[in-house]
Amino acid sequence: MMHRGIDFLLGFMGFLILVRIFAPADFGVWVLMITIISIIDVAKIGFLQNGIIKFLMNQTELEAKKLQTSALILNTILTFALIFLLWVAAPYLEHWLNAPGLASIIRIHCYVLPVLILHTHNVILMQANFNFKAYFLAGIAKSFPFFLILLLFYISNAPLSLTTLAWCLNATFAIATMTSYLQVKGNLHIGLFWDRYWISKIFHFGKYVFGTNLVSVLSSALDKFFLGALLSPVEVALANTAGRASNLIEIPVNSIVSVAYPKATEAYEKNELTKVKDIYEKSVGMMLSFTIPLFIIIFLFADAIILLIAGKAYSDAGAFLRILSFFAIIKPFDRQAGVFLNAIGKPGADMLLVICHFTITILFSWAFIVWLGLIGAAYAMVMSMCIVLAAKLFLLHKFIPIEPMKPFTLAINNYPYFFKYIIKGFTRAES
Repeated sequence: MMHRGIDFLLGFMGFLILVRIFAPADFGVWVLMITIISIIDVAKIGFLQNGIIKFLMNQTELEAKKLQTSALILNTILTFALIFLLWVAAPYLEHWLNAPGLASIIRIHCYVLPVLILHTHNVILMQANFNFKAYFLAGIAKSFPFFLILLLFYISNAPLSLTTLAWCLNATFAIATMTSYLQVKGNLHIGLFWDRYWISKIFHFGKYVFGTNLVSVLSSALDKFFLGALLSPVEVALANTAGRASNLIEIPVNSIVSVAYPKATEAYEKNELTKVKDIYEKSVGMMLSFTIPLFIIIFLFADAIILLIAGKAYSDAGAFLRILSFFAIIKPFDRQAGVFLNAIGKPGADMLLVICHFTITILFSWAFIVWLGLIGAAYAMVMSMCIVLAAKLFLLHKFIPIEPMKPFTLAINNYPYFFKYIIKGFTRAES
C-alpha cells in the first residue's frame, strides 16, 4: 500500500506539473506515449509473473535456478520482439492517433527496453518471495527521480520538450533497474544453460496471461486511442485528467492483488477451496473498504476536483470523472475475479473473457464517442466492464463457492477494525 500510495502521489504531483508546462495538445501526445508504455509493461510482466510465482513455490535451489534462467531467456526474446514492433509501428501510430511527435518519443523509449529485462525479472522475484519492502524501494526508485526532474524544470522555468522528457524517463528506468538488482541479488540465481522443460511450462502458462493482460490493458486504453483517432489529443488530455483523479481507486486494488494472488495460488495447490473462497471475499472486501469512500467523494465533488488539480482549461473533464467513479465499486470484483481464475489454473477462460471485454469496449467506444463525444468514452468503459464482470463472477462461481455480495458485508465490518487500529496507534504514539 505504501508503494502504490507514494507512487500515485509522486505521479499525481508530476501530472500537476506537466499540465502546467505543456499545452493540452502536447500533454495529450505524452499521455498516448505513457499509455503505450504501460500496455507493453503490463503485457510483458503478465507473460512471466504469474507463471514464475506459481512454479517457483517449493522448488529446490537447482530447479529454481533453471526456472529463473528460462524466464530470463523468454523475457529477452519477448522484449526484442516488442522493440522491433514498436520501432516499425511508431510512425503509423503517430498518424492514426493525430499525435505529432509521438513516433520519436516511442523510439526513444525503445533504447531502454533491453535494460528493463532485468528489472522485470527482479520485480517478479520480489513478489514470489513476499519481499514487499524491496518491491517498495524498487518502485519509488523510478517515480521519485522522475518527479524531481519535473520539479527542477518547473522551478527553473527551463524549456522542456517531449523528446527531452522521454530521455529523462529512460534515465529513471535505468536507476530503477540498478535499485531492483541491489534489492534482489540474494535471490537472483541464473545458470549458463536454458531448460527446455521450464521454457515450455512458463511459455504455455504465460501465453494466456500475456494475452489476457495485453487485451485487458488495451481495453482500458481504448478511450484514449479512440479519442485521439476520432477527435484530437486535447480530448485525450481531458480524459487523462479525469483518469488521474480516479486512479486513487487503483492504489488499494493493486496493493491487495499483489498479496492475494500468491496466497490464493498456494491454497488452491493444496486443494483448500474454502480458503480460496475466503481469500477472494476478504480481499475484495478489503478493497471495497477503501474504494467505497472514494466513490462517494469523487461522485459528489468531481467538478471541484478537476478544477483544483488542472484548472479551468480541463473543466470539461468533470462529468467524465463522475462516471468513472463507478469503477470504485466495479473494479475490486472485476480485478480479483480475473486474478483468481488464473490462481485456480484457468488462464484460458480469463483470456477469453478479457477478449470479450475488449471487443465490447471497441464497439461501445466507437458508437458512444461518435454519438456523445468525450463523455461517451466514459459510458463505454463502465458499461462494458459491468457486462463482462457478470460473466466472470458466473464462471468463477462454478469452481469456487463464492458469495458475490459478502464482500460488501466484510467491507463494512472492516471499519470498526480500522478505527480501533488507528486509536491503538495513537495511544502507542502518545505513550
